[in-house]
Amino acid sequence: RVGIACEPATMDFITVLVVLLLLAVGAYFFLTSGSGQKRGDTVLIIGPSGSGKTLAYLQLRNERETPTHMSMEPNEDTFPLQPSKAQGKPLKPVHVVDWPGAPQLHARLMERLPSAGAIVCMVDSANALEHVKACAGLLYELFTSDALRRARTPLLVACNKSDSVKALKPPQIRAMLEKEVDRIQHARSTMQDLSDKAGSATVSQDGGPFSFDSVRGG
Repeated sequence: RVGIACEPATMDFITVLVVLLLLAVGAYFFLTSGSGQKRGDTVLIIGPSGSGKTLAYLQLRNERETPTHMSMEPNEDTFPLQPSKAQGKPLKPVHVVDWPGAPQLHARLMERLPSAGAIVCMVDSANALEHVKACAGLLYELFTSDALRRARTPLLVACNKSDSVKALKPPQIRAMLEKEVDRIQHARSTMQDLSDKAGSATVSQDGGPFSFDSVRGG
């Protein structure tokens, strides 16, 4: 399952992201029921460097804004998600991992996918033109992952900073991501044909132009 949603960069950011995470985790429990496929219990927050992953993670964990810095190591912890004080007692603790956006760490990220119960891929709406290529490449790797296909792990693309005057609308970002993933799909398929290697480089169910609605196993 793939969903696309937007998040503002205001004080309500943490509340909105918690709701998105809860929806993702809720989808995990719903889809796991009766599916016969074992899924992990971790929420993975991924995306290009500078998309706001660590800020979101720290706000979720600390319930306040915390200064961040670039890192080559993931942040992870288990803590209860609490959307708002009005909700009363905290919800059941969830293991959340903030994964660095450095391309050289993608191989390690793929190794963590079997532990994922839900994935949130963040994109900076105000810098979407810079982030789309990196994000699409990461999404392609996820969509061609056997682990995610077998487990049908829910994936949410979260458009961060959507209230910025420079932000692109979620439908625009979706169209850009679909076009770029389709370009990667076509290039990989061509390379595979030339090398005559086994396996599938196609992520669309019908083999046609890529769209989030046509992801294999979705």
